[in-house]
Amino acid sequence: MKNHNHDLVHHLSETTDSLWRYDEYIKNSGECEFCVALWNKLKKTDEGVEKALLDEIKRHMKERRFD
Repeated sequence: MKNHNHDLVHHLSETTDSLWRYDEYIKNSGECEFCVALWNKLKKTDEGVEKALLDEIKRHMKERRFD
């Protein structure tokens, strides 16, 4: 796999791992509304990152450049 494709997949893996953890972070924040807001903001940001990475991987696959 070429480095640029590996980088896309690797960062997607890291991002999806973070997304999986945000709900736990929110739960652990207890009554700190500022922490809850921060984790929700970061979760939303990473959802956008996840979509961008998936779109780029799909584009590479469609163009047969995912090797």
